[in-house]
Amino acid sequence: MIGIILVFNLPNFLIFINYYRENKNTRIDIDLDSDEIIISENGIKKQYKISNIKSSIYHLGVYYKNRIDNARRLKMMNSDLAYWDLEFNNGDTFYISNFLVDFLHEKPIVKNTKFRFRMFQYINKLDSKEAIELKQAQEKSVVEKYVEKFQSKTESELNEILNNRKAYQKEAVEAADLIMRNKNVG
Repeated sequence: MIGIILVFNLPNFLIFINYYRENKNTRIDIDLDSDEIIISENGIKKQYKISNIKSSIYHLGVYYKNRIDNARRLKMMNSDLAYWDLEFNNGDTFYISNFLVDFLHEKPIVKNTKFRFRMFQYINKLDSKEAIELKQAQEKSVVEKYVEKFQSKTESELNEILNNRKAYQKEAVEAADLIMRNKNVG
């Protein structure tokens, strides 16, 4: 019986340890009236305006997705565990577990907060960075494909793409601009 209890609770223990390691020396105070967030990490206190938040993502258990699509998912033991991926305009990023601040409210603390639903909501710092790098790599490869495709185009055809930017994909315009700059240099 003890083995079964441990197996079912192992994800919870791992998430608890993950949250503890990330937030053991962190404290957060949110004052909505004065539009301020004060985050103290390892004894260093930083004060931010809520309006200076660049990105706000709630990483929630899949159970919370029921509020959106009403799919009647079963609540798991780790459903109430969540963390907040918070990035400010100056580049400071914090991963705040809901043990520090209860952000599981009816409406998010920050407007334009995005939601990410996961089975196991452990803090993964590389997650958002990897997604950004992957998107940039995909955009680069699309631009590179357009560069190869546009190499045979004349200057007037490339200028037509540049003059009618709204009619073309962003990557196509970027490729045309890149080719034109190279032609002007060479």
